[in-house]
Amino acid sequence: MSNTIPRAEQERTRAEQERTRAEQERTRAEQERTRAEQLAQYLRSLGIDPNNLP
Repeated sequence: MSNTIPRAEQERTRAEQERTRAEQERTRAEQERTRAEQLAQYLRSLGIDPNNLP
């Protein structure tokens, strides 16, 4: 009897790992967008247009 993991189980595991990675990437991207907007708001409060920096 072999100790190898059945192919279908390997594919399910791989798919779950990819879903997890994709969710982590979405979370990271949302955190970056939030930080960027906070910085833009801070710059605006100082009278600096973040869209028109030298």
